[in-house]
Amino acid sequence: MTDETTATNAAAADVQDGILDLRPPKSGIVYQLLRLGLTFDHKDADGETWTDYQRGVTATFTDRQATEVTIADMDTKDSETITATQLAQVTEIKTWRSDGAGD
Repeated sequence: MTDETTATNAAAADVQDGILDLRPPKSGIVYQLLRLGLTFDHKDADGETWTDYQRGVTATFTDRQATEVTIADMDTKDSETITATQLAQVTEIKTWRSDGAGD
């Protein structure tokens, strides 16, 4: 990392009234995944994977600017690809592990 890159990153930091805000934008996929209880698991060449092991759900997307995310059940491997706008409307993710054959 060069001094020029460091200076550019420092200039882009959002510091207001002495507070550095590291929260993701509410319009993005990361905010919505956090809201739904998922946490970062790993990043690889295909993108990022977020998980909730208790409920058995994974979410994968290409990068932080992605407009779509694939949500999958860890046990059944069933999945749905939805937009960030649709994800903002989700209030609960049901999986085999969270609800079984409940309904």
